[in-house]
Amino acid sequence: METEKKRILFLCTGNAARSQMAEALARIDYGDVVEPLSAGSRPAGFVHELAVLAIAELGVSIEEAESKPAEEYSAEKLDLVVTVCDSAAADCPTWPGARHIVNWSIADPSFARGTERERLDAFRATRDELRRRIDGLMEALRRSVPRRTDAELLAEGAGILEPTMADQGFRFGGVSEEKVGHRVAARGRFSRRGRALDLQVRSGVAIAAYVARERLLLHPDYMAGLGASGAMRYPGFSSDPLDAFRRLRADLVRFARPFLAGRGMREFEKIADARGASDGPAKTA
Repeated sequence: METEKKRILFLCTGNAARSQMAEALARIDYGDVVEPLSAGSRPAGFVHELAVLAIAELGVSIEEAESKPAEEYSAEKLDLVVTVCDSAAADCPTWPGARHIVNWSIADPSFARGTERERLDAFRATRDELRRRIDGLMEALRRSVPRRTDAELLAEGAGILEPTMADQGFRFGGVSEEKVGHRVAARGRFSRRGRALDLQVRSGVAIAAYVARERLLLHPDYMAGLGASGAMRYPGFSSDPLDAFRRLRADLVRFARPFLAGRGMREFEKIADARGASDGPAKTA
């Protein structure tokens, strides 16, 4: 993808659930390369509380989001318009200012019946389906992936993580290169008060680990200890190695805030000690 952000408008009928979640997901996962927007062909005038809750589970609030009319963007230049329901596709079959139009036929979770938990599960399922489709969309938008050295990849990846880490007071110490076995690896670290997120890139593969009080846990091991392996984004499949950092950022926001804020150190130590007892000394790869 080119460095200029792609402008993507997600449309549904009411702009109350599906398009709101799609906009939020695109911003959470790819906000450094896309400018996501959303609107409704017949706006409901509110954002569904269960859509807000489903996104809040990812560590992000959309409580201030507003339901907006599609006409608000009718004169805008857009790279892509994605209608996330057949009704919006019928209402807006053409879009003069858009380069491309795509339709996703996704059922409206607002019509789900049952208990509050069952209705929330419907919103979660829609959220997860939208996330998978957005991942596929980003792959399709890429015309090529630039060649990067490991040091360049780590520097760009650290730039993706920097706003999230800075919010918790972490600072990046720069990129260095060192020999690991027969290979040269790029290394960098976000640090704060005895805690750190250690990053390596070896042959284009990103490795992330949490470090505190002489304990080290690889990111997948920490997620497993938190019971979050099934929901973990990192590393994921992608043709762009930078997506590993984008998905790591999503995991940091959703699951690792207790470590970053210093509130979850006792749990971190228990997980690290249990991991060390079962696998021996922790390693960085």
